[in-house]
Amino acid sequence: MVRDVPPKPTAPSKRVKKPEPLPHKLWLYEAAVQQPAAEVAFAERVYRRANGRAALPMTLREDFAGTASVAAAWCMSHPEREALAIEKHGPTLRWAQRRHGDVDGVHFVEADVMAVGSAIEVPRVDVTVSLNFSTFIWHDRAALVAYFRNVKRGLSRGGVFVMDAFGGPDAMKPGVQKRKADGFGYEWEQRSFNPVTGRIDCRIHFAWTDGRRRDDAFRYDWRLWGLAELCEAMAAAGLRKPTVWAGAGGGGGGNTPGGRFRPVARLSADDAASAWVVYVSAQR
Repeated sequence: MVRDVPPKPTAPSKRVKKPEPLPHKLWLYEAAVQQPAAEVAFAERVYRRANGRAALPMTLREDFAGTASVAAAWCMSHPEREALAIEKHGPTLRWAQRRHGDVDGVHFVEADVMAVGSAIEVPRVDVTVSLNFSTFIWHDRAALVAYFRNVKRGLSRGGVFVMDAFGGPDAMKPGVQKRKADGFGYEWEQRSFNPVTGRIDCRIHFAWTDGRRRDDAFRYDWRLWGLAELCEAMAAAGLRKPTVWAGAGGGGGGNTPGGRFRPVARLSADDAASAWVVYVSAQR
């Protein structure tokens, strides 16, 4: 008689826990790169320096808005403030609308910045900002001056323009800078620089301790403009009093939290010999 042999018990299968999906790259950018409250405070300071300490700017235009975090922070800083967030990339603008669309006073405009004020009518504003080195997208002086003319046309009487810039010998060298952000690693790569054209290839990567990465999350094909070139182009466009603002130690203050910037006629010897990050402003 053949007896049934009971099956051998099998060990329970081990379920491999799937890693959490990576955050959207614009969320990572906002968390690692942007400091909207500091940018708003600085823009207000530049406006008051030009128009008197009691002057309070109420309207802002954020060119190349991306996440629109500066426009949102501007409106959150005062209940009567309004801001235009100008961004030509539709998916980016829609992400910004989902992220900041509940902030009163922010108006999202899907357009090339050069179409604003001509093909697309918008109100003039007290302050226009072009941050995160976005002005470097212009590769020739004619295009740069044309952009600055567009900025001037869009400013109200007494209005100011604020941009940021970086440069110095170290900015021309290939390399990667790494730092920790909010639960992930942020990497800024300067991949190549052509001194003949001033063209620079920069990338942003993100990394996690479990080995996951998001390489080339952002890629930038820029012209590395010098400060004298920027100020001369502003003057050629009719913007008045181009001014360079450096951090506490010269140019290296960069967009650091709580960094204190002041108008300067020259950078410190250390910054001029290495790298710097500054603001450049001008008046209508």
